[in-house]
Amino acid sequence: MAARRRKGRKPVRPRRRKAQRAKPRKVTRRKPARRPGASTAGQAQPRAGPLRLVAGVPVEVGVVEHYFGRAGAAVVALSRPIRVGDTIHVRGQTTDFVQQVSRLALDGAPVREGTPPQSLGLRLEARARPGDRVYRISW
Repeated sequence: MAARRRKGRKPVRPRRRKAQRAKPRKVTRRKPARRPGASTAGQAQPRAGPLRLVAGVPVEVGVVEHYFGRAGAAVVALSRPIRVGDTIHVRGQTTDFVQQVSRLALDGAPVREGTPPQSLGLRLEARARPGDRVYRISW
């Protein structure tokens, strides 16, 4: 039995399936096997990755309490002083990056430095997660 049409609504039309196009196959080339003793003079050398540590012994300055994704900032509970211009290393289970402190904020107001037991807002270049440790590696 056909379904009855409700008053004031358009009839439901069956959807047409679009014809799928055949996707072109990627042609992959194998790298030639490297012979022992062959020189690598003409080949490109791998580039160095980002700088991990700068001169100085890492000192833990705090722990990330919260990260604000849209603002790209984190709340850090301080255990040692930190200043604008310090180089920090943020490290956790899935986090590992080095950056320079560009902005610090206390209750939304910009500050030049923070001391424990304050919780400061810190602008970060990459994502951090609660529990990540913040180390100062140069001052």
